[in-house]
Amino acid sequence: MAQDTTKTLSRSSLAFLSGTILSRVTGMFRDIAMAFCFGSGASIAAFMVAYRFSYLLRRLLGEGPLLSGFVPQFELLRKESEEKGACFFRDLFFSFSFFLLLVLAVAEVSLLGVYLWLPISSSFREILYLTLFMLPGALFLCLFGLNAALLQCEKKFFLSGFAPVGFNVIWILAVFIYKDKPSDIAMIGLSSAMIAAFFLQWAVMLPHVVSYLKKRISWKQFMQMSFFSSEVKKMGKPFLLGVIGVGAVQINSALDAIFARFASLEGPAYLWYAIRIEQLPLALFGVALSSALLPPLSRAVSAGDWDRYKELIGFAIRRSFSLIFPATLGIFVLGLSIVNLLYGRGDFSMPDTIQTVLCLWGYGVGLLPSVFVLLLAPACYAQKNYRLPTISALLSVVLNVGLNYVFVFIFGWGALSVALATSVSAFFNFFLLQRVLTKKMGVLFSSCVFRSCMKTAVCSFIAAGMTLLLGYFLVADETIPLFLGEPGLGVSRQFAQQLVQFSLLGAVFVLTFFSYAWMIRAEDILELVRIRKAEIYTAQEKGEP
Repeated sequence: MAQDTTKTLSRSSLAFLSGTILSRVTGMFRDIAMAFCFGSGASIAAFMVAYRFSYLLRRLLGEGPLLSGFVPQFELLRKESEEKGACFFRDLFFSFSFFLLLVLAVAEVSLLGVYLWLPISSSFREILYLTLFMLPGALFLCLFGLNAALLQCEKKFFLSGFAPVGFNVIWILAVFIYKDKPSDIAMIGLSSAMIAAFFLQWAVMLPHVVSYLKKRISWKQFMQMSFFSSEVKKMGKPFLLGVIGVGAVQINSALDAIFARFASLEGPAYLWYAIRIEQLPLALFGVALSSALLPPLSRAVSAGDWDRYKELIGFAIRRSFSLIFPATLGIFVLGLSIVNLLYGRGDFSMPDTIQTVLCLWGYGVGLLPSVFVLLLAPACYAQKNYRLPTISALLSVVLNVGLNYVFVFIFGWGALSVALATSVSAFFNFFLLQRVLTKKMGVLFSSCVFRSCMKTAVCSFIAAGMTLLLGYFLVADETIPLFLGEPGLGVSRQFAQQLVQFSLLGAVFVLTFFSYAWMIRAEDILELVRIRKAEIYTAQEKGEP
């Protein structure tokens, strides 16, 4: 396998990014359809909470803990032989599937018992009922994570990002099938459709996984699986520590939804619509870089090449800042026009728009540290240091719960409280990881990284300021009045006007940003364009589309 460099890391993250863009576009249409057909009513909010509970198993078992345990062990084994790596994946697949079926059976029985026999409020009873419908699909969600980890080690990143397209298409179809039904009946139909959507997302990757195995082991060897083999058991400690850390974060995420429900019945819906926008740059850039980062870091550690290890981390930090910091400021200056363009029609009212924008701003505060956490955690996993991310995650969860309580019940800040608490906790998590890693590995934010980040920051602030001023004086943008707590609620509900306003403001921001980047020679920003041109040129040389 070719040596990992910053260029190969860029190509891998771009491949993941191109697939993710397609899935995020369909996800955007999915959220628009939800807002238009159902708005932000109590039943919709209950569905969104149930979805988060069902998705908890993927976050808990099928993403971080699985990836962090699988990749270093897989890379170590296939360095000995490709057959050993394939057999390890085979044994893990069967062992993991058996484990998941047990977990799901226990979860279904437990939730059914709570639903039938415990005295709970009608609103939480509805959430439990919808969760019972959705939860079986979590089997395919978690197995999707295992398939994605394998393909990422094979440097096939596009499909990992693209696979959720099928999931989103089924969701959109279900929305239009049930849009004329009463909201409580419609949510039951949507919950049932989630199982088919989860299955399709997993099945899209299956042919590539089968192709990988056929090239390395025979059908007879495939059937000679060993449940919980010695190599699989070596994943036990990192997987358990990962589950503890991620579990704390995801349980905390579920508690966020409950705090939002206490803040207002519509609170979970406001947070849902806001976080879908906030997670777009997080998924496109942060997840793309972190997904591409762990395999090469693991290979560098396996080879004892610490210079390359630090080079890859420094590059990932610089590149992520050049992408995420302008996106963060874009959330603040373009957030109102984005929310209004995407959701501002149908059953989504003007107050819904305002509350969603406030939640989006709250999440936006913590966007950059959230991405840095995504990068620093793989830096620990590659060294098989699972303790630090776990402890850091646990402490940030405790902080988040305390802040939620203070912001919701003492300050009375509504659903915005949850978003702000999440952002403050992300800063804490990042500073703790950065401090410990710096003590162990040396300076992560070198002078070169600092200079690059400062140039990006200057361009971003100038672009944001220009957008705010021109928006306020030329197109009556309400961002400044809303920030000052004096919105005139003069935002348009006509799609054509919404599109024109967002397009003008977005064009001002982007053109100003890149113009100043060119003037001050912000290399990490300009390199993004050059890399993309090089990728297109290389593809054309090979006769690829």
